[in-house]
Amino acid sequence: MNRLLTAVVLLPILWLTLKRGPAWSFHALALLVMVRAVWECYVLLEARGSRPFKVLGLALSVAVTLSFAAAGPPFLPCLPLMAGTILAMVGAMGRRPDPAAMLDTSMSTMFPVLFVGLAFGYAVGLRAIPGEDGTDLPLLLLVCVMFSDTAAFYVGRAFGKRRLAPLLSPKKSWEGAAAGVAASTLGGLLAHFWFQQRLSLGHAAILGVLLGAAGILGDLAESMMKRAAGLKDSSRILPGHGGLLDRADSLLFAAPLLYYYAMMFLGVGGS
Repeated sequence: MNRLLTAVVLLPILWLTLKRGPAWSFHALALLVMVRAVWECYVLLEARGSRPFKVLGLALSVAVTLSFAAAGPPFLPCLPLMAGTILAMVGAMGRRPDPAAMLDTSMSTMFPVLFVGLAFGYAVGLRAIPGEDGTDLPLLLLVCVMFSDTAAFYVGRAFGKRRLAPLLSPKKSWEGAAAGVAASTLGGLLAHFWFQQRLSLGHAAILGVLLGAAGILGDLAESMMKRAAGLKDSSRILPGHGGLLDRADSLLFAAPLLYYYAMMFLGVGGS
């Protein structure tokens, strides 16, 4: 019930933020969630013995995410990513005792930037698109992944029998995954009739399937991290839900997918 209530409460807030609020309000919300999710990602890495440069990683994640909101070339994030890689490796060579520790610190510093910070950058990039597409595409993303997450959880818990990925997430099932993709498809079709009539029914259905599947894969990717760290949740900041990374993991693959789909197949221009 907590998941359903969360969706019921969050969707109107997100709709108002996107459709009625200025772009900076969504960017600020995305930054707040991203910073916390990146921090939780570092906590998982530290639990398995890594020693990342967390402050550097957080600063780089903010820079990468904000680069999508700034006017300029579509690949502006390359600058902070390249600079961060250099800084992480040079810092590790000076602060860690042996090559193995240096390499581990370098990789564990940059991984959350790529896995979480860059993904949130694509969500911000969707909002930075001029015109109605800049409000409707992020809302489509959120509707699809929230529908998918809710349906997968409840159907999987009630009817799930065949394990989807028992090594990563023992409770996830193929039945739940199928329900999640179906619900995401319904969300895409709902978006067509509700707030994005410019999106054809064909594209709405295709995006529903793709975003639902991408959300499930993002969830499994975060589960891989938690299992490697020996933890059930990324944190306990949300009672009954875990951490913000646990709630945002479905966006991590879905946001980049929608961004490039919009650029390649919907004729949407970048910021």
